[in-house]
Amino acid sequence: MTTTLRLEIQPAEYRARREKLAEALQQHGYDLMCVFGPTRVAYLTGFFFAATERPVAAIITDDGECSLLIPQLETDHVRQQCPELVNFAVYPEYPGGGSGQHPLLTLAAHLRTLKPVARAVAADLDGYEHRWGYRGPRLSQVLEVPIHERLDLIDDARAIKSPAEIALIREACVWGDHAHRLMQDAISQGSDELLVSHGASLQATRTMLASLGDRYVPKSREGLPANAMFIRGHNTANPHGLHQQGGVQAGDTLVTGAYGVVGGYESELERTMFVGEPSSEQIKYFQAMLDAQDTGFAALKPGRRCSEVEQEVRHLLEERGVLALTRHHTGHAFGLEGHEHPFLDLDDHTELAAGMIFSIEPGLYVPGLGGFRHSDTLVITSDGAERLSLYPRDLESLLIGLV
Repeated sequence: MTTTLRLEIQPAEYRARREKLAEALQQHGYDLMCVFGPTRVAYLTGFFFAATERPVAAIITDDGECSLLIPQLETDHVRQQCPELVNFAVYPEYPGGGSGQHPLLTLAAHLRTLKPVARAVAADLDGYEHRWGYRGPRLSQVLEVPIHERLDLIDDARAIKSPAEIALIREACVWGDHAHRLMQDAISQGSDELLVSHGASLQATRTMLASLGDRYVPKSREGLPANAMFIRGHNTANPHGLHQQGGVQAGDTLVTGAYGVVGGYESELERTMFVGEPSSEQIKYFQAMLDAQDTGFAALKPGRRCSEVEQEVRHLLEERGVLALTRHHTGHAFGLEGHEHPFLDLDDHTELAAGMIFSIEPGLYVPGLGGFRHSDTLVITSDGAERLSLYPRDLESLLIGLV
C-alpha cells in the first residue's frame, strides 16, 4: 500500500533547521537562544499555535538541544504536532494561575537547568511580545544577564527557502490563482466587494480541500486557505485601501488580492482590473505599471542586491514620468508570513540568492483616478527568477464586461 506525502514540512527538516541554528550559536559564542516570535517558533519546531497573552518560547542550546516553554493548555497540542519534542517547561496559566509566579520566571528557571552558568544568551526579542494584554518583565531582568537580540540568526536562514518550502508555496499559488479566477468571473456591475470576495474564497476553499484531501494539513484556525478580495474605484488610490459600501460601477478600477496557504506557507497575487473599456488615462498608468513589473522580473537574479532591483524599477518609472505616483518599494520576501526579510528597497542591500521568494509589486497611485498594481510570487533560480503565480497579466484578460 502506498501513502501520499502530506503537504507539510517533515520532522527531519525541522531538525536540520535547529542544527543549523546551533552551529550559528557556536560560531558566535552563544550558550543558547530563546525564541519568542510565534512564526519563528513554528519554523524551528513545527509547533503552530494561536498566539495569545500566554508566552510560548523555543529554546535551542549550542549543542542542538530543543525545549519549549508552554502554558498547560498547550501540552496535548504540542505532543500532537511535535511528538519528537519531549522537553517542556510548563506553567499553569498567565499571569500565574494561582502559582504566584510569572511565566517568564518559569522560563528563567528552565534556562538555568539547561545551562547553569550561561553568560552569553541570544534571543529574537528580550522578552515575550506584548499582545492581547500581556505584561511581563524582560528576559534580561529575570535571568540577570545581558540578552543579545539576534533575530537575524533565524530570519536570515528563513530567507532562503528549501525545496520543500518552495513546493508548498508553488502549491499555494495554484489555489491563490484559482480563488482569483472565481472572484473575477463573479464580478459584475453592482457587485458588492465583501460578498463577492468571501463567496469566491469559500468556493475556492471547498475545491482546494476536495482536491488535496488528506494531503492538506491546516496550520491555523484563522481564515480560509484559499482567499481572494478586491477594492474598487477611487479607493484603490490608497495602497492598502479598506472595503467600502456600494456596488461596482462602470469605469471603476479594481485592485485585487489573492493567496493560498499550504503547509503554513503563503502565496501572493494581485491584479489591476477595469470595469468596461478603460480610458486612455487608465491604460497609460496600467502599461507603465506592467512595464515596471517586467523590469523587476528581469532584475531579480542571484548575486544582485535588493537595492539594485528597486533602483532599476524606479529608473523605468522615472523615465515614464510617473515616479512621483509611487508609494512603496517594489516588493518583499515572504513565506510563513505575508511579509518577511529582505525587502526590495533602496536601503536594503541584502544579496539575492537562489531559493529566495519575493513579490514583485510596483504600484502607481493616482488621486481621483485609482491605483495600478500587479503582484506576483517569484522564486530566484540559479540564473534568474521563475514566476510561480501564473494568472494572466495582460489588459484584455483583466476587463470586466458590462451587462
